[in-house]
Amino acid sequence: MSPSKTRQQFVPSRPRAEVITAVAVGVAIVAGTALLIWLIRPGKVGVPGGGGLLSRQSRMTILLVLTAAALGGVLFRVRRGRHRLKRLGERGTIIVGFAVVIVLAILGGIFWPGGVVRHWPKQPKIANTPATNPISVPSSTPANTGPSTTAKTGTTVKPATSSSTPPTTKGR
Repeated sequence: MSPSKTRQQFVPSRPRAEVITAVAVGVAIVAGTALLIWLIRPGKVGVPGGGGLLSRQSRMTILLVLTAAALGGVLFRVRRGRHRLKRLGERGTIIVGFAVVIVLAILGGIFWPGGVVRHWPKQPKIANTPATNPISVPSSTPANTGPSTTAKTGTTVKPATSSSTPPTTKGR
């Protein structure tokens, strides 16, 4: 029988808070990259107002990004710093700060020079052309056997040929 091993206390190499912070930052980087790719995706060439939100409504997107950054700044200053209103405490100061930022964002959207939202003209719908049946279309162009004639206007007119062969299908 082998001797019993003594139990040793497990000592993690990193503190739990540090691991959680690293995972959260990694997830935020991936999510932010995916969001930017979605916002900046290109539209159809020559068609205004297509693509991602940054392509279609650039002013509104900039306003929303600035508002989110300001909200993050308020949250960071109140949580990390000592910029709190004494009567309201931390939670009340965050609520008041968020309200001020949102009111300023709304006023910025109202008084943005030239308007914050662009209205694109409606694009015409392109009808899909029906697909042609490959059996009914001749596989080769008929050979021109007749001579070319010249009309009075000086253009060359080629006569139509009457001998065209129908397409053949193999395997039937």
